[in-house]
Amino acid sequence: MKYIKTFILFCLSLNLLAQTNIELIDSNNFFLGEGVILSKTSFRGLCVVNDTVIWASGSRGTLAKSVNGGKSFVFIQLKEYAKSDFRDIEAFSDKIAIMISSGSPAYILKTIDGGLTWDEVYKNTDSAYFLDAIDFWNEENGIVLGDPINGNFYIIKTNNGGEKWEALNSNITPKAEQGEAVYAASGTSLQCWGKSEFGFVSGGMYASFYKFKNTYSKSIKTNLKIQQGSNSKGAYSLVKSKSGFFAVGGDYRNDSAVYKNFDEIGASLMYEDMGCNPYGYRSCIEKITPSVYIACGTNGVDIFNYTQKKWTNISNQSFNVVQKAKQGKVVFLAGNKGKIGRLVN
Repeated sequence: MKYIKTFILFCLSLNLLAQTNIELIDSNNFFLGEGVILSKTSFRGLCVVNDTVIWASGSRGTLAKSVNGGKSFVFIQLKEYAKSDFRDIEAFSDKIAIMISSGSPAYILKTIDGGLTWDEVYKNTDSAYFLDAIDFWNEENGIVLGDPINGNFYIIKTNNGGEKWEALNSNITPKAEQGEAVYAASGTSLQCWGKSEFGFVSGGMYASFYKFKNTYSKSIKTNLKIQQGSNSKGAYSLVKSKSGFFAVGGDYRNDSAVYKNFDEIGASLMYEDMGCNPYGYRSCIEKITPSVYIACGTNGVDIFNYTQKKWTNISNQSFNVVQKAKQGKVVFLAGNKGKIGRLVN
């Protein structure tokens, strides 16, 4: 009876995957503001607040927002930031959102009126500063991660909803190896969890995982076995799993290579060889359920079944970022040329 039940569950799993695909949001349901050019817009920031509210941020100072579950999206270009690339966005409702720009100048903007107006809550014109990702524990407390400054990873924190930002002491922030940095490919190289814990992954000449108990503790470092050794390789995205953490990445210049683009870091912070990889370079990974994960990259989208230790490719469409609703079930993706899609089962 046990084997029959297992076989039935396996067949059901295969059937569900056979029905799983990515549905593009029809561009006829896009309402484009002045200055928005979809063919020139790349989305890398995505925040799915719930099953109704979705925000996306990207290049050319462009953002997109839906308040009807993705049936339609409004696209806006912030004229004064038309040269900025907003690689990550964190939202708490249809009114409140915070986004960061990668590049110089480095900006953090906040809106409390649904994106009609934005306050510049952080600005740094020094070209050495490059912001990669933003994440929050709650509406008041969050952090932003940046590339190394003077040899140490740059981390700033807020405890008042992003109104003000303060740099962590260099005695706390980890020292980067020569040629090691963070990728801003999807804004998911950083993740906060629990009440004050957080971690991030790196790439370049070295690929590592840094885990913090809180913003006042030094990190614990784990060396990753994801591809590394050049400025196109490394770990690009991190997600907490039921037993530890998953990291995906690879080499974006060779995005079809199925080789060392996935790591599991166990609860003991020891590398565990899963013996399998997604179907190419992946810039983002997200948890759908404790046993099912989704990853996307420039050459496709895959589903990972943790129980079976198996990746299944469900689409060859290119996406940069994927996220499940923080409070809900829907899963959305975003990518180049203003493309937005959703997972359909």
